[in-house]
Amino acid sequence: MKTPSKIFLVGMPGSGKSSLGKQLAEKLNRNFFDLDAEIERMAGWVIPDIFEQVGEDYFRELENSVLLMLIRLNEPAVIATGGGAPCFYDNMDQMNSAGATIFIDTPMDTIVERVKKEKSTRPLVNQMEDDTLAQDMDELYKKRLPQYEKASFTTNSNLEDILEYLESVKS
Repeated sequence: MKTPSKIFLVGMPGSGKSSLGKQLAEKLNRNFFDLDAEIERMAGWVIPDIFEQVGEDYFRELENSVLLMLIRLNEPAVIATGGGAPCFYDNMDQMNSAGATIFIDTPMDTIVERVKKEKSTRPLVNQMEDDTLAQDMDELYKKRLPQYEKASFTTNSNLEDILEYLESVKS
């Protein structure tokens, strides 16, 4: 057997999915897609504007459509999803059917530190107050965890762990 054609990285905003995804794609000599970047490219809008102008429901529809397009691409790829992507429609089931799903379970203090620096670019986070950000992010994590836990593998942002896992599913 060979490495799954599609490898999806799921996890909270600020967990490092995009950075890790680029590294993983390079190691595996595959194309890398950031779901949020692809949504922005296809919509012609940045995500905060999509949320502000037409709302989260419309964004989630776009997200689902773009995810399904990436799944159907006839090439191996590493795809970093948005933090909420696994939690809407049947996205997590679709990703699990299409390849390997990897939950990047980054410590919450690291996530809070990262998203605090980029609040304006994160529509759900930018609505959270700084003094309750850690608590709000923890609540969001607990809400999304059941979907994240459907992933075929969980790691705390360790590229070597991911490569070992992918090697194990080849045989």
